[in-house]
Amino acid sequence: MLIRHVPGLILLLCAISSSHLLAQTSLRHEQETLATGPMKIERVKDGLYMIRGPFTPCMFDVCTPGGRSYADDLNHESGDIAVRVTPEGLIVVDSKFNDMVDDALALIRSISPLPIKYVLNTHHHPDHAQGNSVFDMTGMNIVGHRNARNNFLRIGQPGEPNMVFEREASVFLGGVEVRLLYVGRGHTDGDSIIYFPDLRTVHTGDLIIDGMPYIDYSSGGSAVEWIQTIDALLEIDFDTVIPGHGWLMDKDDVLAYKYRFEEMNRRMRDLAQRGVPIEELVDALNLEELGWDNTVSTATWLNNSLVPYYEEMANL
Repeated sequence: MLIRHVPGLILLLCAISSSHLLAQTSLRHEQETLATGPMKIERVKDGLYMIRGPFTPCMFDVCTPGGRSYADDLNHESGDIAVRVTPEGLIVVDSKFNDMVDDALALIRSISPLPIKYVLNTHHHPDHAQGNSVFDMTGMNIVGHRNARNNFLRIGQPGEPNMVFEREASVFLGGVEVRLLYVGRGHTDGDSIIYFPDLRTVHTGDLIIDGMPYIDYSSGGSAVEWIQTIDALLEIDFDTVIPGHGWLMDKDDVLAYKYRFEEMNRRMRDLAQRGVPIEELVDALNLEELGWDNTVSTATWLNNSLVPYYEEMANL
């Protein structure tokens, strides 16, 4: 009887060993090094472009004494914009800070002189959507999840979406469909995945970034539910990812991001349920092993997410 079970046992051990090796090779994240510079256009696929930057130590185009600064030695960038070109006009995803809109529009016009017909929001954070207030002056439609609109209103940020959805919506323009999908809480409670089905590409907003996941608990974020949201994202048929911040990624990058996030959750759950003091958490989490000890989002995470993250995990 033991002999009959050996082949299955060997297969099981091999599968576990392979999974372990895969996990070890993808454990540490190596962040892109950002050189100081202005906004730039990157072609994603035919008819789809990404606008990144500007790249500065304070995220804004021009750093001022009153501007944002970070406790790191890194350059930062505002949220990545996507531009989908159709024969009848443009569909734009996100809008950066409002003082960046003129530069963003100049780059968009260099891609195509056609008018912008829709602005789609991944979520409400100012580095992604504050520019809505400038776009809104032209009378175009701004589309986002209902919770994202509520977050605009809650913090008094102008430019809230005038068209909202609950689970799924589509925009059709010039024979092109772009879908907005809400698959659960994560970075906030109003994160939309923007899906370009004909190009098998998603814009994930800050659900996936080149950096550690910042959980905005003040806007309904959840580390636990974020993993479920990534699982739902992985069910979509895509091969290319425009992240909220960072370079173009693929499905393997999303899988690796999920693995690191799950590992961080496992560690925090263990620490929280053992009652490890808050002041000992950062060292105990060993963020360096994950590659998240000094990313563009680490300082914000430490200042805003650490304590509520601990509390979420302690209450599981």
